[in-house]
Amino acid sequence: MTRKSDKAIATLPERFVPQFWDECDGRIAVVKEIRRRVELLKTDTASDSYQKDILCERAVFICCQLETQERAAIEKGEFDAGRYTQMANALVGLLRSLGLERKAKRLDVREYIKQKEGKRA
Repeated sequence: MTRKSDKAIATLPERFVPQFWDECDGRIAVVKEIRRRVELLKTDTASDSYQKDILCERAVFICCQLETQERAAIEKGEFDAGRYTQMANALVGLLRSLGLERKAKRLDVREYIKQKEGKRA
């Protein structure tokens, strides 16, 4: 059992350098899967704003974390119920914000025709 004093003290870097999903190597299988799930969630929630897009990304990330914890519980017997519960509650909150039911995207007739013509070309 580690005590608080045994843990390394976290320090902030002198300069913040953001890292974005778009910069990940798209050839890596897990990155492909995360991107696929984000797009699926965006489609299912009819995401039409940046705010919804970032909620979709956070929801997929938390979902992946939960799946990883579930595998560790089954394969290694490691399970932190408190952490799991907090993350599951966070996921439910994000999904409620996005809407739990599938929504149809609004599409006008001209846009529909353009999309169909683009697929034929």
